[in-house]
Amino acid sequence: MKTKLQVGLNNLLQGAIDLRPGQRVLLVQENPKFGWYDSQLPKALREFAIDQLEAVVEVLEVEEPSNSAHPQLEQMLKQQHWDWIIFLARIGDQDRFEVNHHGPGKLMTYTRTLEQLQSGLGTVPHAAMVALKTAVNDIFDNAENIEITCPFGTQLQGKASSKMGQTAKDVSVVRFPAAVSQPIPASTFSGRVAFRHGLAPTGSKVYSPACLSLPEGIVAVIEQGVISSFEGNDKDIGAVQDHYRQVAEQFNIEPWIVDSWHLGLHPATAFPLDPQVDLDRWSNTMFTSPRYLHFHTCGAYPPGEICGMVEDPTVTLDGAVLWKDGHLMATNFKALAKVAHYWPELNLL
Repeated sequence: MKTKLQVGLNNLLQGAIDLRPGQRVLLVQENPKFGWYDSQLPKALREFAIDQLEAVVEVLEVEEPSNSAHPQLEQMLKQQHWDWIIFLARIGDQDRFEVNHHGPGKLMTYTRTLEQLQSGLGTVPHAAMVALKTAVNDIFDNAENIEITCPFGTQLQGKASSKMGQTAKDVSVVRFPAAVSQPIPASTFSGRVAFRHGLAPTGSKVYSPACLSLPEGIVAVIEQGVISSFEGNDKDIGAVQDHYRQVAEQFNIEPWIVDSWHLGLHPATAFPLDPQVDLDRWSNTMFTSPRYLHFHTCGAYPPGEICGMVEDPTVTLDGAVLWKDGHLMATNFKALAKVAHYWPELNLL
């Protein structure tokens, strides 16, 4: 009988990318001193890929992300043929919306520790999560009117265009787990959005300070996909406006644009610490949780540079509730019920 670690590794390397004997893998791992990825996961992944799947694996350790290309990685890509680049590093997230699909396949791994890979986050079959993601995306594609609310004051409405998902950019890399819905364009949405806990980077570019802590939250007033004002105490409003302007000036982008939003899909997402302990890590972990709806703001492109998160959202499509208080309502849609029936592992979540 397979251990949970073996199930997770097999799910990652065969379920997500169907790694085959003889294929060449460049494993890009982030230095564990930064606290995002542990040292055990890349070791276990490398050994499993070589010993069990007979792949050829070379390792490149990288530091934390920057706003320029990694010279050693670029050189290795030019000098050798690779079938896959597997990222256990944040730099794999920086170009996830690029349209260039040439070169080796890319796998971005969001299970950052051995413990996470052995949990439901890593062991629920990848095909099950892809089926769930596809069903949710199709439901959004066929919607006309979308309403988002939350217990903290969110009240946002938008008119969805036919097949809106076909016009939204999804990522150009394989993500493991497949745990978020496709980005929904925000240009038709208006109302109030309560961003909980603070503002964090999207992982696209690097800037400092990376986060703005807002323990009481902030409300953004949005008109047709543009932030027109903020509601909250005067100190927080001033800090938020300064943060947006600073990031926008650094990258010469439009600060108040809300490009798109998406929902987390994986109920096994867990982060034990209070958001204020490390807001950046918390935000970039919880974006896969159904309890959070993630807005891409600051920049007219996905994923923008600043993310705000709605806690425990309720999302209604043409009068039917798809999300309620942070829970996906699978029984309200035949397509979701069918996926849940076919994949009993999803029901366990």
